[in-house]
Amino acid sequence: MMKTVQMTLLLTTALTILASGASAQTTGATPAADAYGGLEEIVVTARKREERLQDSPVSIVAFSGANLENREITSFKDLANIAPSIDINGGIPNGGGSATQIFIRGVGQDDYSFPNEPGVGLYIDGVYITRSVGGDFGFMDIERVEILRGPQGTLYGKNTIGGAIKIITKKPEGETGGRVEATYGSFDRIDLAAVADFKITDKLFGKLAVTSRNRDGLGTNFIGQDLGNENKQAARLTLRALPTESVEVIFTSEYSKQKQNGPAGSMVQFTPNDATEGLINPVLAPITAERLDLEAPFDTYGAAYVKTLAANGKDVYNSGGTVETRDWAEIFGSSLAVTVETDALTFRSITAYRWADIDIKRDSEHTPFDIVQVDNPETTSQLSQEFQLNGKAFDDRLNFVFGVFGIRERGRSTLYAPLLSGLFDLIGVDLTALAPQVYKGYSLAAFGEATFAVTDAFNITLGARVTHDNKKYTYSFIRPESGVTLFAPTEQQLKYTEFLPKVALDYHINKDVLLYASASKGYKAGGYNSRALGGTPPLSYNPEFLTAYELGLKTTLFDRRMTFNVAGFYNDYKDIQLLSVVDLGGGNVETTIQNAAEGRILGGEIEIQAEPVDDLVFGLGVGILDTKYNDVGAEAQASGILPTNRFINAPKLTMNITADYSFDIANDQTIKLHADANYKSSQFRDAINTPALRADSYWILNGRVAWAPNQTFELAAFVTNITDEVYLTNGVNVGGLGYVEAYYSRPREWGISASAKF
Repeated sequence: MMKTVQMTLLLTTALTILASGASAQTTGATPAADAYGGLEEIVVTARKREERLQDSPVSIVAFSGANLENREITSFKDLANIAPSIDINGGIPNGGGSATQIFIRGVGQDDYSFPNEPGVGLYIDGVYITRSVGGDFGFMDIERVEILRGPQGTLYGKNTIGGAIKIITKKPEGETGGRVEATYGSFDRIDLAAVADFKITDKLFGKLAVTSRNRDGLGTNFIGQDLGNENKQAARLTLRALPTESVEVIFTSEYSKQKQNGPAGSMVQFTPNDATEGLINPVLAPITAERLDLEAPFDTYGAAYVKTLAANGKDVYNSGGTVETRDWAEIFGSSLAVTVETDALTFRSITAYRWADIDIKRDSEHTPFDIVQVDNPETTSQLSQEFQLNGKAFDDRLNFVFGVFGIRERGRSTLYAPLLSGLFDLIGVDLTALAPQVYKGYSLAAFGEATFAVTDAFNITLGARVTHDNKKYTYSFIRPESGVTLFAPTEQQLKYTEFLPKVALDYHINKDVLLYASASKGYKAGGYNSRALGGTPPLSYNPEFLTAYELGLKTTLFDRRMTFNVAGFYNDYKDIQLLSVVDLGGGNVETTIQNAAEGRILGGEIEIQAEPVDDLVFGLGVGILDTKYNDVGAEAQASGILPTNRFINAPKLTMNITADYSFDIANDQTIKLHADANYKSSQFRDAINTPALRADSYWILNGRVAWAPNQTFELAAFVTNITDEVYLTNGVNVGGLGYVEAYYSRPREWGISASAKF
């Protein structure tokens, strides 16, 4: 009944807007009017070739750099509320405050932990990013962001089972000039950014972009440390050579560094059990209480430390933890892209190297007692190569792309997890874990996709990709307090070869109406349980698979004054990788991932843009999502993942409304106004659907006004989260130790910015 009501609401809203001509901008790179009026045509590269968004038979939303600026989007997590059926958060908080856990249409990655892999692929200028931490430095000098919904396995490969996000930065143009910007705002926010475009020779251009983002935290912990603060710096150098009219060479090198504290969180639930009442409170708690002069009821590990949004409001930003948290990262990336064009073919080579050094530390239960700490430094590197050949044949009736891709990964991590630290000195029980880990892997793929025009209006697309993965993982385990080595370095290996097909049909009813249907397959790579704290070698888990069926309609109406796009989909989801925290008894717990379930996902999106009059653009996007487990394994059910549970990070209803208006005042000065409203219905932040980790439905409202006295200067003021809506973004249920922890969104913030071009 509820699904019927939601779908009726969706269709009624769409038809009402169609009838009235009012509408929206969730899809698009700030569609400004062109010289003849109407929405600007948006060009995307979702199918690895340039084409109009309205001609691309893919569910895609695109945003220009100007649109991101209007919406004050400066990081990946800011994209969380920008379009239907998309959710971005920090996942399990071992990722610190900068992990980018992306879910599209209910599919993604719950656990950042090394060496787990994402469910939504992230690409910066065509380079695949293997790790989900520290990608924010891609948000410098952006040309556009493309978000592809649904599996993109044929062209983009493994780990795009939910979709892909492409960040495209601006190329050097050889016109000497640049831009500087400064922002001041809430929490003593000070952001600085500068871009310089310069000409070296007639055929060699350069661009340098730098940024610095700093602001105070949202709360503090017991030792007074600022939590949820920001301290990031990044730089990117791009060189572009045009040795001939048919050859383009782009070299990019970028570096970023962040040294900030962990995110702001709290304990949201406490349930006493044998470990808390028989071990922690009688043995450990009295020592800590005496050392810190804690008074009742704070002298025992228990419900006195629980804070919830309903009962405590913004006090949830303040933690009772005594561990000095950190969220540090140093990242370097470099790429070389070579494009050679002839009359019939385009050859492209993308070579890239990326290195990351990350150190994450947190106090998990947010109390002064030494219950759970997690210290997780890691160093990873990736070397990738892709060759593409695009072209046309048969009098341009066949449009094709073929390619090969290879990536080699290396990584080292040391998981240090003191559980009930100090227990060994008191009663001889050592639960502290030290687990050095080494990862080596490579992936090779060959792919192709071809579109044949059967008629001028009807196209058939066939695609396929074959991927071979080979992973070696070495894990050892030590109890450092007692000095016991439970097992020496043990190597495990995973090998598998997967075939990912795609078939699609599209039909232009006329030049402004496109109808398409597709069936495609994607997979997320298997891996290892890297937090095996029970003293036995970690178990591996297999890939998960998704087969998607999609039907879509894209229309351009009223002389390009309006676009109306709708997509409906059905996904068959197999071998779903689900995470839970297992109670091993005696105060020992471990996080496990297993291929625990099969399910299906049903849903759709409607997205509309309209410019009823020049310089006034409205936008509306609505997404409906219905998820269901068809089968859940017995072991997963024992951990609390029941067949009746909802998928993680999968709200049933999402909605985005935007409005942009610009007008001139005296002396050619311009005023630019922007407002957006974003809604998400309730969703769960863990697979076992812990009630305390249910994020309630919310509306987020944002606004910005800018004054441009001329073409080179702009002064703007903005407010994000105008109604001061704070909601739960992620968390973990550690039932074996009696607690549930949670983390939260940012509150209302204001700012002013000034930018100048030169």
